[in-house]
Formats: sequence, structure tokens, C-alpha cells
Amino acid sequence: MINKRIFDCYTIIPHTTESKVLVLRVKDGWSLPHFVPAKNHFAHVGLVNQAMHEQLGIDVTTLCCVYNDLDTESDRVNRVFVIENHTPGWNPPAEARWIDKYELDNLPLTVPVHRDVLKAWFNEVEDSKISTHRVPWARIGWFEKATIWIDEQLNSLGISVISPIEQLRSWGVSCVMRISTTAGNIYFKATPDVLGKEFLFTQTLAEYYPANFPKILAVEPEQHWILMLDFGGRILSEVTDVVQWEKALRLYAEIQIESVQHVDNLIRLGWPDRRLKTLSYFIELLLSDTEALQAGDFIIIEESDIDELRALIPKFKAMCDALASYNLPQTLVHGDFWAKNVVVTDDNNYIYFDWPTSAVAHPFFDIVNFLYIEKYVPDIPDVRTRLRNAYLEAWTIYEPMERLIEAFELSKTLGMLYQAITYYWIVSHLEELARWEMEVAVPLCLEKLLQRFSGE
Repeated sequence: MINKRIFDCYTIIPHTTESKVLVLRVKDGWSLPHFVPAKNHFAHVGLVNQAMHEQLGIDVTTLCCVYNDLDTESDRVNRVFVIENHTPGWNPPAEARWIDKYELDNLPLTVPVHRDVLKAWFNEVEDSKISTHRVPWARIGWFEKATIWIDEQLNSLGISVISPIEQLRSWGVSCVMRISTTAGNIYFKATPDVLGKEFLFTQTLAEYYPANFPKILAVEPEQHWILMLDFGGRILSEVTDVVQWEKALRLYAEIQIESVQHVDNLIRLGWPDRRLKTLSYFIELLLSDTEALQAGDFIIIEESDIDELRALIPKFKAMCDALASYNLPQTLVHGDFWAKNVVVTDDNNYIYFDWPTSAVAHPFFDIVNFLYIEKYVPDIPDVRTRLRNAYLEAWTIYEPMERLIEAFELSKTLGMLYQAITYYWIVSHLEELARWEMEVAVPLCLEKLLQRFSGE
């Protein structure tokens, strides 16, 4: 029988005016507020906010996850989130108390490791040692500023908010909130500096292809904020009809082909140039960073694996040259293309969203990752072959299907490298506190690459 991993989530609730945090009296001592979420991804902070509202009657937003540790013996994950209380005049329940850092040493905490977590938090706040790389939405007061901007934009459009803003997701690469309004649901997204041009990317693509990209209501370029209308419809990953998947991939290929004419403008606007001629440089940069290759709580890539990957660099470069020999234009690439970033609208159209990692690169890198990392592909015989062919059909204006399949096979390897490079680029720009959220993605991609070469 397989045990289901338990995620114990705790919250640091700061006092609104004093340097204190809330603890609750429990059977064996004192504890930070605790709950076990229905979903385990740390970015689903809406669950944190809901739990605190239900337990303590407060409206909060989550700033960040400051502790995440797996106990392998019990198969339990211990997480600590810092939250901000937005309920003025709130009084804690009778079984609670506020403590300062001087009370920590003698306080009988039910989870002893939280003592060091709390000390670190107190030191950071009291000494103003918050990293300059900390994302804005992980700071006290940011939510209020964002709310004011949202209200101003919606008022200017004649739209009224009809319920409190919901914070849905928050982590080092984005903060997403939902606003229920008289015009339906509207979504707000903020991104860090490293991904800060998403608003421009989405805005530009929506101008080129208005029927297939999010409808933008407002942007704030300096803060990297964007307001979008709800797409409606269903996420492709929830659709079991493979014909819908085929149509979505055919249309996506047509958009990539149409975008060839815009490549120069895309690069001028800030799209990263990751065409094959530059990929060799990024491959060497990635594989030279031993720390990044072995990041995460557990070593996935061993020293021998690193040696093997570095020995393969000449082969990877040769594969880049081979792929470049096909008569295929390099064009718009999503960079994180999977079925949860595609919506099937109510009128059977398709909307492609979430573009912060887009670039100009080889188009097949998207479809390779879609098919071979995508876990939501419909479970029917030969489905990946069907979907591959549906995507490749549009490209027969450049090469016959036989040669397109050859190029696709080459892209399987290089696409995994490309994905690892994308993650590596993001992680290298994150605050150290937040790097754990994504750093394991790099070795995981490379592990799949090694499995491909070993035939596993």
C-alpha cells in the first residue's frame, strides 16, 4: 500500500504594529497556526488564506513560504508561510498569544525546528535585512498598493468589484489574483523583473492574434502588472476529446508560422534570442554550473552523470547544427507550453496564455515538451503520434513530413536541454530564499535527458 504524503502547513502571522507573532495553545505546548491542505503545491496560497479565515476569522494574503522540509521517515512535509493580516481591529482567540523573539528560547514549541525559523524571521524584520531581490508581493503593504491600482483601472472602465479580491497563487515567479466584478471574473498577474516583460509579450501577441490571446484590460509596466478578462471555456488538460487537442496544436503551429514575419520585431521588443546559433553557448553555460545541476533536497544528478553530460556537449552542438540544416524557420516559442496553458473557449476557439518564458527559438521545442513532459495527454492508443502529426502538418510548407519527423526526433533531445536552460535562467535570477521552489526542475529535465540516451 502506498502512503500518501502529508503536508503540514504552518503560518507566521505578524502583529500589525509590534514585532510579535501569533502562537496557539495546543495539547503539548504552543504552535504556529496549522492546517493540512487539499492540494500540495506551495504556490496554491489561496488554500492558506482560506484556512486562516476559517480558523481565525481573518482576511489575509500570503507573502511567501519561508520553510519547506521533508521528513523522509514519516513522509511528511513541514512548511511555514508568512502571511499578512488585512482585518483591522482583530483580536486573537482565547487560546492564542502574541510572542516576541525574546520569548522563543523558553517557549515549549510542539515543532522545535520552528524556533530557528521564527528567529530568522524576527532577525530579518527587525534588522531590515530583507533581500533587495525579494519579489514585491512577498512584502508587507504590497497587496494594498496593488488593490488601489486594480480599483483605479476598473473604475476607469466602468467596472465595479463585487467581492473581495482573491489571491490564488503566489511564489517567486508570479502572483495571481482573481477579482469578481460586474463584468465577470478578471485576473491580475504580477511577475518579477526576470519575467517582467510578460505584459508586453502578451499585449503584443494579442494585437497580432486577438482571437487567440488574452484580452488585456490594463498594464502597469514598471510594476510588471497585468489585468485580463476571464477566458471562459475549459482548460485543455481537462478535455478528453483528442480531436480538440489536434485542433489546438494545428492552430498553434499556424500561429508560429505566421509569427516568422514578426521575429525581428519580437527580438527588438525584448524576446530572448535562443535560436540554434546561440543554443550551444547556453548549453555550455548550464552544464558548467555544478551547483545548479545538483540543486534540490536530493541529489538527482550524480557526479558521474555530470561527467557524462559534459562529455556529450560536442554531440549536443552537432545536433544543433543538424537541426539547423532543415528548412525550418525559427520563430515564436512559448517556453512552457503545456495543456494547462491552453483554453478551449465556449465557441471552440483556442486561447494560449502564460507567456513570461517565451523567446525566439526552434518551434519544435514547444511541441516536444508538450508531448513528452505533458502528463495530461489523453490516454488513447498512439495519441502522441497523432498529436505530433497534427502539429507537423502545418510545417509541410517547408519540408515533407518524413523530414519533419526527423527534425522532431532531433528536437526531443535538444528540447529537454532547452527546457533546462529556461529553468536555469529563471532560477539564477531569483532570491536565494525562493530558489528552492524551482531549482530542482533543472536536474529533473537533465535526468530525463540522460534516460533518453541510456534508452530507459
